[in-house]
Amino acid sequence: MANYEFDDENGIIRDRLTGERCIVVYKKGLESVFAGLSEIFKAGIEVLLLESSREAGKHLADTVEKGAKLDAKSSLKAYAKRFSQIGMGRLEISEMKLEEGRMTIRVWNNIFAEMRDKESTYCSYIAGLLSGLYEGLFHASPKVKEMKCSGLGDPYCEFLLTLKTS
Repeated sequence: MANYEFDDENGIIRDRLTGERCIVVYKKGLESVFAGLSEIFKAGIEVLLLESSREAGKHLADTVEKGAKLDAKSSLKAYAKRFSQIGMGRLEISEMKLEEGRMTIRVWNNIFAEMRDKESTYCSYIAGLLSGLYEGLFHASPKVKEMKCSGLGDPYCEFLLTLKTS
């Protein structure tokens, strides 16, 4: 927890890397929010999560890159560490072939795969984050496809990021 500054007097948590204010959100609370959004937007919840988290991913790329003053590959590794530190799971870059525009990322203990909306999970949130992060770091918009999902019985979630063609 050394990466966060706790101001008990004012009730504030601040990320030491970015300087941004943070909050702790419990899984049950997040599930309630997503379930409410699913009820309102029905099938559109995946698009909503994907697009909103993509913007968050671009913002994270910008703050991690500036805060750490690293090249894009090192920033991605720094982000993987931060991903774990904030409790979203353990992110592992299992393949990085940037010259081919291809990357495979595994997420172990993905909190969004543990939450379900009937038959599906909320992994589109992670897919959007990864898309935005890639776009922010490498200035190219990737196509993201979830190849495996721990919420559907796989040992981890695996996302394939490839550069869009056409």
